[in-house]
Amino acid sequence: MKYYVDITLLPDTDVGLGFIWQKVYQQVHLLLADKKISEHNSAIGLSFPEYGSKIFPLGDKLRLFAETKEMLTDLNLDKWLNRVSDYVHIKSIKPVPDGVSEFAFFKRKQFKSPEKTRKSIDIRARAISEKNGLEFEDVKGKLLSSIDNLDTHCKLPFINLKSLSSSGDSSVNKRFLLFIEFQKTESKVRNNPFTCYGLSRRTPEDEMPVPWF
Repeated sequence: MKYYVDITLLPDTDVGLGFIWQKVYQQVHLLLADKKISEHNSAIGLSFPEYGSKIFPLGDKLRLFAETKEMLTDLNLDKWLNRVSDYVHIKSIKPVPDGVSEFAFFKRKQFKSPEKTRKSIDIRARAISEKNGLEFEDVKGKLLSSIDNLDTHCKLPFINLKSLSSSGDSSVNKRFLLFIEFQKTESKVRNNPFTCYGLSRRTPEDEMPVPWF
């Protein structure tokens, strides 16, 4: 990744960072999907330079990376973010600084909700009871107790988005939480695509880092 452009989010007394992140990231996702290089693959990677900020978990800046300046220019960010133009400042495209020695993975982290876990509780309990010669109801009770005691609130930063999947009823856009995980790495020798959320994939052979500065 040799070039980047920063988008700074500008909240005010009436519109908070969480709402702006939701609107900006939704548009960026649509943009990356529109400019994808193949099915589910993007050449553009995202970074969150203020990740972990005490003011807001994702901070107030989104950074887009590409191999060439032309790739970032062709995104036409002004057009795609026109709806939220009052709440963003798009800076000029710049080359990645020389001597950057740190890199980072930004990955989506998915969590199985307690509700979904409860739906499969009978299957799990039966399998465990039959394998270990235990009473089904005893196993089920212990599993339910463990679910109830789970800390269901993930501590990772997240963005509240709409699912744009065409499966099922296309007239209904379900909301979901996109949890974003951050990992530093010294490795930069990769040539993998990003997802259409601009994030690295999770498997080691498919990971793709971005410069961290």
